[in-house]
Amino acid sequence: MSSAGGEGPEAGPGRAGGRSEPEAPGSALSVDLPGLLGQLARSFALLLPVYALGYLGLSFSWVLLALGLLAWCRRSRGLKASRLCRALALLEDEEQAVRLGVRACDLPAWVHFPDTERAEWLNKTVKHMWPFICQFIEKLFRETIEPAVRGANAHLSTFSFTKVDVGQQPLRVNGVKVYTENVDKRQIILDLQISFVGNCEIDLEIKRYFCRAGVKSIQIHGTMRVILEPLIGDMPLVGALSIFFLRKPLLEINWTGLTNLLDIPGLNGLSDTIILDIISNYLVLPNRITVPLVSEVQIAQLRFPIPKQTVSGLFLSSGCPKDSLY
Repeated sequence: MSSAGGEGPEAGPGRAGGRSEPEAPGSALSVDLPGLLGQLARSFALLLPVYALGYLGLSFSWVLLALGLLAWCRRSRGLKASRLCRALALLEDEEQAVRLGVRACDLPAWVHFPDTERAEWLNKTVKHMWPFICQFIEKLFRETIEPAVRGANAHLSTFSFTKVDVGQQPLRVNGVKVYTENVDKRQIILDLQISFVGNCEIDLEIKRYFCRAGVKSIQIHGTMRVILEPLIGDMPLVGALSIFFLRKPLLEINWTGLTNLLDIPGLNGLSDTIILDIISNYLVLPNRITVPLVSEVQIAQLRFPIPKQTVSGLFLSSGCPKDSLY
């Protein structure tokens, strides 16, 4: 009995101390496999051009040329980002920006021209309506533009917009000029100095080809003319609304995804020019968008108005020898 009783207290702690929790086999070594694979992929992408140049026996100057092109692209993006920040700062507090001495080319029109008036009431109205304008734009992209692109070509049958966000910064009217002299009594002509600086995110995808692209910011500045004509004696008092730009607006776009290649110096100007040409075909004088407000209005006459004045000239001399004319 005594031996059995003496053995228990001595053996108990020994057994209790001997019982230890087994360690998990994977707890001693923890590896972030996706991060490691990503680092290996980046290293491979950096070393592959150097290996290819050595394998093909090409000069090392191609590497220097590529590095120079990369530095140029980054500098161009930095300039775009600085212009975007400067425009956003101007839109945030216009009066403070003027007092702090912003560059003259960035100042609104009411600073330079006394006949151009500010329209803060209009900007406040647009700001209040902006969430609903964004909903309309998103609906336009998804219900009108997306089906049209899908039906344009069989290769684009899987085209879709994955994200449409116009941004929180609304369109701004920097100045308004109303013409009161030398105009028809049955029309109202307004020139709006518009400016849109948006951190928008518009992403698209073609699932069939695993292709993704998009836009991350847009800047557009220009003078838009709005013509209200003809004025009538019944509601809504205006027969139609015509909108167009007097000249090509200034446009700047920052691309993402596959279209990020368009930010390369040389291609960025080409892409902006193509988009401006498309805008000019619809919205730059002599082209215009006319929206009828009553059914009795003749849209063709408003869309293609008859010239009110003509200019004729006579060349007295060309300044060239006769034998050089054909």
